[in-house]
Amino acid sequence: MRLAERGGAEIVSADSRQVYRGMDIATAKPTAEERRRVPHHMIDVADPGERYDVSRYQREGRSALATIAARGATAIVVGGTGLYVRALLDGLDLEALPRDESVRAALERDAGREGGAAMHRRLATLDPDAAATVDARNVRRVIRYLEVATIAGSISALWGHGERIAARKIGLAPPRDLLARRIETRVRGMAARGVLEETARLLAAGIDLTLPSMTGHGYPHWVRHLRGEVELDTAIALTIRDTRAYSKRQMTWFRKDPQVRWCDPTREDPLGICLE
Repeated sequence: MRLAERGGAEIVSADSRQVYRGMDIATAKPTAEERRRVPHHMIDVADPGERYDVSRYQREGRSALATIAARGATAIVVGGTGLYVRALLDGLDLEALPRDESVRAALERDAGREGGAAMHRRLATLDPDAAATVDARNVRRVIRYLEVATIAGSISALWGHGERIAARKIGLAPPRDLLARRIETRVRGMAARGVLEETARLLAAGIDLTLPSMTGHGYPHWVRHLRGEVELDTAIALTIRDTRAYSKRQMTWFRKDPQVRWCDPTREDPLGICLE
């Protein structure tokens, strides 16, 4: 926010859950006040009942970047979801990813028998880089990556062949213990600000719990609490656990990008690095 306001820039979200309308607290969206101060893009562009995927994000995100450039402004891509960042900036050639309906059908049958965790372990054996980017609970994406890995050997081999967009990449790497405390504080704050009411509205709207929108961190556990299956403290603890695990996968993904300049924001103000 400080960088955008200093340079008259606009923010482009690269978060795969902030695309959904009505899913605000659990996805830690920018506040309405922040969005008034600085233009934001790729937030609230889909309904929770839609299947929003990385291919659509790539198209719409690149359109947003072109619109910002046409105004003579700078875009700041913020996030988040490693595959979305790569598709947007680094030329992930989504059209090149092979498909085979018979392979997919077989994988879906296996997933029904063995479960998502087993399929994720299978993916980790075939394509560790791809497995590091996806949560085992996102069975739909795990199956898609397994489909590609089964046909082509690796989704990773197909990354980086499309048009690249030049970007300076700044990565924030606070101490792990600080990050763990911040995650816990944020999750508890979500519970206090009404994430249960938000989840109840989604349930009342009949949103399918198997859709990608409802697999975002926390929602499965908030749903279980609302159904009386777990205590609130348990739902909070499980959400903290899942978010910490995801943060580790994020770092594994982004650490592999040699273009990222890393900064510990507890030791130096990243604003100075960005302005430099």
